[in-house]
Amino acid sequence: MPKLSASKKEQNKNFIAEKSLETFKEYGYHGTSMSMISSATGLSKGGLYAYFDSKEDLFIYILDYLLNKKPYFLKPVNQHESAYNQLLNQWKRIIFSWTELDSSSTKLVFEFWMESSRIPNYREKLLANYSTTEKYFIDIIEYGKKNGEFKAEINPAIITQIFWSYIDGQVQFWIARDYQPNRDELELLFNQIKILLKGVCMK
Repeated sequence: MPKLSASKKEQNKNFIAEKSLETFKEYGYHGTSMSMISSATGLSKGGLYAYFDSKEDLFIYILDYLLNKKPYFLKPVNQHESAYNQLLNQWKRIIFSWTELDSSSTKLVFEFWMESSRIPNYREKLLANYSTTEKYFIDIIEYGKKNGEFKAEINPAIITQIFWSYIDGQVQFWIARDYQPNRDELELLFNQIKILLKGVCMK
């Protein structure tokens, strides 16, 4: 069998991920087997293992796609724009990014979070994804403290944790009710967090 180029191998991995994603979404992580993925992709189990070491390895690859699909648009702090507006606009993009995922994808991402408590590779992936946004938020909040927009006593890391607790709690609320919020409900959610952000401002 001829050796595949790196680009061709990545293309094949993407094909497997796209086909198996629907199976994971329908049956969940625990309900999906490599045999089921083999049927979905039309590849033998041996063919699958040529690209992914295990179901866990494939699942991490898929979750990378789902997590990176969310349009966060992280950028360096803009010294010519208020920290309040930068932080608020970023939080709005995150909240409304849920419109890009259907309810099955949302459940799958949440299942990944639950599995991360017992699987080190999943936990590392989750923490790496969180640390990216954490640093971005901390930089903006520190900038806001220096220019007098935000109160000096606030803790940027804790404010970031509060934001994600707020969002993650809402996601769990939706999943428990098998519900996908519409844009009006996301707008209401955003307006409430905007009120909370006003509480850390100097004025």
